[in-house]
Amino acid sequence: MSTRAELEAALARAESNWRRANDDLDQAQAGRAKANAGWDKVVTDRRQADADRRQAGTAWDKIFGDRRNADADRRKADADLVVLSKAVADRDKAYANRSKAEADWAKAEAKLNTATAERKKAIAALGELNRAQRKP
Repeated sequence: MSTRAELEAALARAESNWRRANDDLDQAQAGRAKANAGWDKVVTDRRQADADRRQAGTAWDKIFGDRRNADADRRKADADLVVLSKAVADRDKAYANRSKAEADWAKAEAKLNTATAERKKAIAALGELNRAQRKP
């Protein structure tokens, strides 16, 4: 195989890898956006629950009785513990998903940068060969 054919094949491989890396980056970006949306939902739900505790007669008031009232039962019921545990687990899962999506995106970006560098090298080598062949 001639040098030109080798360089053109290398350029074709580099182009293919570069396109694939672009697609991977797009998918990672979509995953990152989905994970961020999940995180935002968990945070919004928590903020709404925090706001509920400030309103009289809400579930929060029923869970935490008035400390000034000696007859108030300040112990949490089992169902309330389950709800709290689920909220904590949901938040932990959303944070883990978000962290994984960020890592996947960073890996895809690094892959794209590598593919871009290889593509530029192949283009430069082929361009150099073309310039060398044009000289008398």
